[in-house]
Amino acid sequence: MSARVVCIGHSALDRVYTVEAWPPPGVSAKVSATSYVETGGGMAANAAVAVARLDGIAAFVGPVGDDDVARTMKAELDRWGVDTTGMRLIPGRRSSISAILVDARGERLIVNHRGDAIATGADWLPLDRIAAAGAVLADPRWLAGATRAFEAAREAGVPCVLDADVAPTGSLATLVPLADHVVFSEPGLAIYADGRDELAALRAALDAGAKVAGVTRGAKGVEWIECGSPHALRRVPAPRVEARDTTGAGDVFHGAYALGLAEGRDVAGAASFACAAASLKCMRAGARAGSPSRAEVERLLRGAPR
Repeated sequence: MSARVVCIGHSALDRVYTVEAWPPPGVSAKVSATSYVETGGGMAANAAVAVARLDGIAAFVGPVGDDDVARTMKAELDRWGVDTTGMRLIPGRRSSISAILVDARGERLIVNHRGDAIATGADWLPLDRIAAAGAVLADPRWLAGATRAFEAAREAGVPCVLDADVAPTGSLATLVPLADHVVFSEPGLAIYADGRDELAALRAALDAGAKVAGVTRGAKGVEWIECGSPHALRRVPAPRVEARDTTGAGDVFHGAYALGLAEGRDVAGAASFACAAASLKCMRAGARAGSPSRAEVERLLRGAPR
């Protein structure tokens, strides 16, 4: 039976433009796009699609505006096989929209207008679904929802994972003690470190209450420490690939990592599974369209030709 992952947090609509290169800072210019696509985005929503693509049972839970943007996002998540019954349209609020420029190297520039729906409360969070999950993943965008979800997950003994990307220091300080597995992006770790060296910051996350604290390193893979051995930094390298588009790679990593835990993998096994999934995503355009299947990830882990 497939494992169930509930993804809590942010959903956005991404308008993605592919360009050869963007102008240097301070230069005004008109840049022609070689392609354009409109697709759903948002950290937790992208992670939910990754889980579904990897044959997990994925649910997205989060607030969006009561607008056409939200209805577009919901319809797309439904097409990807994500359970959207936990996507709540908040009357009088607006959904988030992003413009994303992807250059010829696969690097991206994101301009985001974050709607105000994400600032709403979480009294309506479906706690019974949290307790029945194999794992819970949350991003830091919907602070009220992530807080309530992690508290419920811990009470039910369900492993919970924080996608600790760039966020206000206060949000990370609130969520890190509540999560079992805290996996930072490098910019997110720099914010949480607040002047400390990275290893000291990871140890501080364990001291705060996390069981595992790690950081994704892009093409270098992931590093982490665990309770009981806070001085032993462990690593899983990322498979070597030719990157085309890194958009959503972190979201895919976190979704795959949470699914790995839900399936009963240990930290190293979940990290290897997630690194393979994120690497394959980087070979293709699109945060969701580029998300790999389970068969592709398993072939890569076996060393078979892609």
